[in-house]
Amino acid sequence: MTALVQSSTATTVITVGLVNAGIISFAASLGIIIGSNIGTTFTTQLIALNLTAFAPVFILAGFLIGIVGGRYRVFGRPVFYFGLVFFSLSMISTIMEPYRFDPQLISLLSFLDNVFLEIAFGFLVTTIFQSSAVTTGLVIVLTQNGLVTPDMAIPILLGANLGTPTTSLLVAWRMNTAAKRAAMAHFLFNFLGVLIFLPILGPFTDLVVDLGGSPGQQVANAHLIFNLSCAGIFLLAIRPFSFLVQRVVPGRDDDIVFLPRFLKKPLPDGAEAAVGMVEKEIVHLLETGGEMLRECNHLLDTPGTSFQRVQQLREYAHYLDDQIADAILEMSGRDLERGDAAYYAVLLRISSHGRVLADEAGDFSDILLQSRERGLEFPPDSILIQKDLLSSCERNVGILRDAFPDMSDKVDAAMRSIDETLRVEITRHYHQHVISLSSGKSTAGSTISRMLFHIQGMAATIREMRKSTRLLRVV
Repeated sequence: MTALVQSSTATTVITVGLVNAGIISFAASLGIIIGSNIGTTFTTQLIALNLTAFAPVFILAGFLIGIVGGRYRVFGRPVFYFGLVFFSLSMISTIMEPYRFDPQLISLLSFLDNVFLEIAFGFLVTTIFQSSAVTTGLVIVLTQNGLVTPDMAIPILLGANLGTPTTSLLVAWRMNTAAKRAAMAHFLFNFLGVLIFLPILGPFTDLVVDLGGSPGQQVANAHLIFNLSCAGIFLLAIRPFSFLVQRVVPGRDDDIVFLPRFLKKPLPDGAEAAVGMVEKEIVHLLETGGEMLRECNHLLDTPGTSFQRVQQLREYAHYLDDQIADAILEMSGRDLERGDAAYYAVLLRISSHGRVLADEAGDFSDILLQSRERGLEFPPDSILIQKDLLSSCERNVGILRDAFPDMSDKVDAAMRSIDETLRVEITRHYHQHVISLSSGKSTAGSTISRMLFHIQGMAATIREMRKSTRLLRVV
């Protein structure tokens, strides 16, 4: 991907976004990040081979593909900009030619008289332009024109690698823990790679020069060898590296990845095995709902990043419900007995209730977030009561989760008892809130009523799930 878009920054920013959205896990992102550093060497090799002369061809091809490309039209813009980058570097090379012996320019570049200044220069330029490809391309062009020697260019390339992660670190600042870890992994990968090569920079430079080629090719080869070596080292040490990143960026390790836990495609041919997978995935959906209730409970007294997690869990519950529905639809297309069809219908209903429970919890957190943004304060006794109500809902979900798909009389009675207590407590708290409103003691207005409404909705949804699970015994 990096070789195509000519930007490891773009690749890592997209990767961080995918991790934040739950499309891929933090562990899976490590391979992409390592691969992006290898992909960025493609640009430097093309520049060193003096293929910039073909830039107009790429520009024209990208323009034509974008106009008449049909289904390939999407590739037109990347090809066009690919050529534009090379055309710009070609123009810079042409412009720099007369300045090869300019005393003022030579004097300006002479301040790069030690390795650390050269690394800092590469870091600064890359941070400003947000592209290591631009920095490395410019360095190779300057080397080809004799303005910079390979001894100076190679440390600048190391600095460019250090500057690449700044964008992803900034992007991940307000994202979840997994996304922050992915961005930090990119930084640590480049930073530790530079630390590894600093003590052997002299022998490494001698090795690159001994390999031969033009000065520009030597710099491109150094870039390639550096990134390949770092990739090999960190791939071999991927587990301790992952552990290091988790220590540097502490937080919860249960990042949400949008994949079913038990459902597999294609489903097994046997009806019993397929139904077993669906039932286990419904249990997973119940676990997700229980976690949402737990997060909402925490939000009442410890507001923070849980708002984002609740919404992500809500989307994940929607995803699981869709996956369960697709699986049941696939099973329904097979030869069914009458009892099987009824059983599948009840499973589908329970899954739909799991989605509704997630929506109720998500709406509850939305109201709480809006009230915090408006500066509303809730009476301490109201917070305690709502926390107790949410805990009771979570406890009921936990009982159902542990028993599902069975519903014994004992389990049914336990859930009924908690449900009845919830009804009484919700009604009592409604009454107390109305009294507080009439006396002017509450400043939360209708907000508490809306929050109670959603807790009541959660309790009612769990009640329907209990009833539906009981139906599984008779269909």
